Amino acid sequence: MKNKRQTKIMNILKNQQVHTHDELIDALDAEGVKVTQATVSRDIKELGIVKVPASDGSSIYSVPETASESHKSRVNMVSDSVKCVNSAMHTIVINTFPGMASAVAAAIDSMSCDEILGSVAGDDAIIVITKSPELAKEVEKKIKAAFRMV
Repeated sequence: MKNKRQTKIMNILKNQQVHTHDELIDALDAEGVKVTQATVSRDIKELGIVKVPASDGSSIYSVPETASESHKSRVNMVSDSVKCVNSAMHTIVINTFPGMASAVAAAIDSMSCDEILGSVAGDDAIIVITKSPELAKEVEKKIKAAFRMV
């Protein structure tokens, strides 16, 4: 839940200008995510979000490049752990080496894919559920590309 909320925050800040916590809370609410001001404040701190000058002279929240690069470093750390990725219907199954599924799932969660409804990691396998069979094929391709399996 936290990863998905923080991913939504990053997507919102990349796609629109947000000046205040209240504006961010409203934008999250429009995405179907209910949060408190305290939660947004914690997320901003954890994500390293900063205020930067906007073109109109006001200041807006911005995601520093290092936050978006953290996804790449997470994927790079575990890319050799993925054995195979396959999809069927709404589901993607990712097989990993024993003990690596949680780390790979965390890297996938950081990919900020709105197509993913959720994922469950065991010891050596991850199940990812998407919104449609067509999206499952797309996400499968994204995962394979991210883990250099293409």
